[in-house]
Amino acid sequence: MTIREAFGVVALVVILQLSLGLLLYGPFNPTPGLDLSTILIGIGIMAIVAGSIAAVLVFVFKQYASERAVRVALMTLTEDERRVFEAIIRTGGEARQDKLRREVDMSKSKLSALVNNLERKHAITKTRYWKTNILKVSKEFGGR
Repeated sequence: MTIREAFGVVALVVILQLSLGLLLYGPFNPTPGLDLSTILIGIGIMAIVAGSIAAVLVFVFKQYASERAVRVALMTLTEDERRVFEAIIRTGGEARQDKLRREVDMSKSKLSALVNNLERKHAITKTRYWKTNILKVSKEFGGR
């Protein structure tokens, strides 16, 4: 969910709350003893509270959805892909492929194939650096 979508959800909740408040306290059913400013303040407070609750729920849902997507995506990795991916994470989310090869104790060709698979699955990004590659965990998988 993007920030624009989250803002849209919060705005929709605020608009619905304002409409409900106007229907309850508005011209259709005027409440005796309350002046217009008191009614508007009450409607405003209701809209602020409802908007705040909606914003918190959208934020929590967004966090949960991204964490779940990462967990599901990690389940699709093979055992060797997971070993390589976890080794990149252990190095701070960024590793040179030549140093990573020594850490995971794999041949160059096998590691290269695994790195290509991880890049195809959008788990990492690969950037050329002299005769090797810099491997970074992608944003979707918790990278920077």
